[in-house]
Amino acid sequence: MKSYTSLILSIVFFLCCGSFIQAQPTNYSNTANYNVGDLVVSGSATYIAIVGNSGQTPPNTTYWTDLSVAATALNIPVELVPSIDITTILASLPNAAPDSDSSIGDSGTQNAKLTSVNVRGTIGSGGDKRIMGFITSSTSEILMRGIGPQLVDFNLAPSTLLPDPIMTLFKYKDPQNTLLGSDPIAAGNNDNYTSNSNVSAIDAIRSTLLPVLSFNPKQAVSMPSLTPGFYTCQIEDKNGAAGIGVAAVDLANDSGSGFTHLSSRGLVKTSEYMFGGFQIVGTGTRKIFIRGRGPSLAQYNVPNVMSNPKLKLFKYDVGPGSPSTEIDMNDKYGTESNHAEILSLSTTLYGWPAIMTNESALLLDLGPGYYTVQLISDSAASDGNGWLGIDDVTDN
Repeated sequence: MKSYTSLILSIVFFLCCGSFIQAQPTNYSNTANYNVGDLVVSGSATYIAIVGNSGQTPPNTTYWTDLSVAATALNIPVELVPSIDITTILASLPNAAPDSDSSIGDSGTQNAKLTSVNVRGTIGSGGDKRIMGFITSSTSEILMRGIGPQLVDFNLAPSTLLPDPIMTLFKYKDPQNTLLGSDPIAAGNNDNYTSNSNVSAIDAIRSTLLPVLSFNPKQAVSMPSLTPGFYTCQIEDKNGAAGIGVAAVDLANDSGSGFTHLSSRGLVKTSEYMFGGFQIVGTGTRKIFIRGRGPSLAQYNVPNVMSNPKLKLFKYDVGPGSPSTEIDMNDKYGTESNHAEILSLSTTLYGWPAIMTNESALLLDLGPGYYTVQLISDSAASDGNGWLGIDDVTDN
């Protein structure tokens, strides 16, 4: 399981939804509509809403967190939470850095690793489906999520969302030559998440992973134990519809090694960029190679490729919902001082074609934290299928 710090980060994520938390406690009513941050009294405890809801009785942990538990974790007096400035909340964290995994190495040693990715954007069907690639070097439980309808929790209009996501999982026969094809992995397939035999374990782990989202039966979720290899998790709508969705892949526990590769392919539009969030945990730094592809995808017969992909990289102060800072960007990879190394890496990773001059890339050392990459189309003429790749190329 994720450590206690991840639980704190989840609490902070919801406390950070506004600049100030101004709600005052009211008695809980099962007929009222509650927004994120609302405070209610139920029984002898006060609760804070972590997901907007109606009729979800505390202490349902999908929708509510006990205020005293949150305040204790953040070292803030309970009575001050309703009016406290978010910067004070962040400053009160005993350790705002992501978790250190003591099983990987001694304190202070290099043990950072990539543990998760989630991508928001338009998901279509057929050649426009969302395809999430990931490589794991040890047997691990992997939580995979295809989310559409529940994004109403983040104030997205229901009519814009992927109505009924389904998930299929494949494993490449040879990670170094993806053209040899892949085999289906039935254990990773899902339509409605409640059909999983391990649904209790899924519910237990989901609240510790960002973004924290409640589940409804139409979400596609699975958590199989996977042997080392290169996998693709594919998300689309059951009935061929299109809409905004989130596809996420997470290590369900910290016992295994991190991901060496994470990627996503799908539609990128001027009206809806592809947002790829990823997390590095541990201590030290990792050398991370980020690529935004479009034109070169045509060599793999991908239809309707975007013509001019751009990248922007941001780092959150704590996690999604907290302030973020743009730390780098690229339009054409040739403008980077390390462009020769970028070109070389693009030809050696998994046999994929060399990066093209109008594609974008960043190669930089990143420390522990939560990051998001935007794969951007800056004009309707450039809209189309794009590919976002995140590789750990650290020499160790």
